Amino acid sequence: MNVSVELIKQCKVKDRRSQKELYHQLLPYLKAVCQRYIIKKVDLMDALQESFVLIFKNIDQYDSSKGPFHSWAVRIAINATFNYNKRVSVNNEDEFQLNFHDLGSEPEVFKNMSDEELFLLMKEMPKNYFDVFNLFVIDCFTHEEIAELLDISIPLSRKRLSRGRYWLKNALIKNAKINTSNLSKKINK
Repeated sequence: MNVSVELIKQCKVKDRRSQKELYHQLLPYLKAVCQRYIIKKVDLMDALQESFVLIFKNIDQYDSSKGPFHSWAVRIAINATFNYNKRVSVNNEDEFQLNFHDLGSEPEVFKNMSDEELFLLMKEMPKNYFDVFNLFVIDCFTHEEIAELLDISIPLSRKRLSRGRYWLKNALIKNAKINTSNLSKKINK
């Protein structure tokens, strides 16, 4: 995605047509990003609205030497979504302990699962792990950035990433066993 320098300049002087054009350019992209982090789907548009308000309010702070505009906008949208979740969330999940052990080789399901199926499975991950996993793996945040964004320590960010990977690997293995079991039931009929 490439946002023109001229469009950004026009948005900085609060030109409504330019703001509308920028909104329509960014909306599909930011919607996909916010969907990954929003707790309740019904809150997605509210989180997006807050994101755009912040983008237009802070557009003067955008520095093109630090990266492309859409990357700057994504960071704002992710922050806005996390802040929105904090305001509307009433319960925080506690960390739970996992027993780590060698799971052996990766199942074939890793290769056969679509991105959509994998994302749906990831959404079942405990929220604390999902947030860190998604920020680190999908959005390429560093542990330092994640710790600051989520107001946690850097070691806790690393721990949650590790546990998220472990959780996902276990879920994929269980999914492979269920699919294999269903396949053998179909074959034996």
